[in-house]
Amino acid sequence: MNFLAHCALAHDAALTWNTGSGDRRGLLAGAFVGDFVKGPIPSDWPIALQAGARLHRRVDALSNVNPGIRQNCNRFPDHLRRFAPIFVDVLADHCLSEAWHEHYSHDLGDFAGECYEAIATHADLLPHHGRRFYSYMRDEDLLASYDNWRHVARGLHSVLRRLRREEWFEEVEQVSLSVLDDSRLDFAVYYPDLRQAWEDWDAFNAIAAPQSS
Repeated sequence: MNFLAHCALAHDAALTWNTGSGDRRGLLAGAFVGDFVKGPIPSDWPIALQAGARLHRRVDALSNVNPGIRQNCNRFPDHLRRFAPIFVDVLADHCLSEAWHEHYSHDLGDFAGECYEAIATHADLLPHHGRRFYSYMRDEDLLASYDNWRHVARGLHSVLRRLRREEWFEEVEQVSLSVLDDSRLDFAVYYPDLRQAWEDWDAFNAIAAPQSS
């Protein structure tokens, strides 16, 4: 899952765990900040932010074993299969943006604005490259714009640059477009599975409980 899906799943978790508005903002921020934090999650962070970062890692772990996501990865040719999970993450945000109102009743633009404000509260905890990406994301209104293929292409290019495989970009983009219809069908199956995952796992109360004892 990429940034939009991580934030949307944090929203689902907030509803499932019946958190207040302040804790909801912490979960939304943690869903983003968690992508830029390696190693143990700092115990001095606010509880909701810790839970959001743990939720981010939980989503990644579930994504790695989800049959629908594996099926989507297998649509990529063998020589790209090793990196297909990363490409599928980017495509997931495109699919979610296109089908937003099939899953959520609130406006995507309003939700994106709420996420930006939540992240801003904790932006000082991000490393330099994380703050730089957050500024870009907000300036471009990226969370509300993943239906625009330009942002998908740029995301794929960014991935390949980090992998030092920029020469693959044209092929990866063309393959991604060729599997897009099937990716939409796969997404319609695996995303509801992920939305249900938080009913049996409550990171928020698991972290908060020791604090109240």
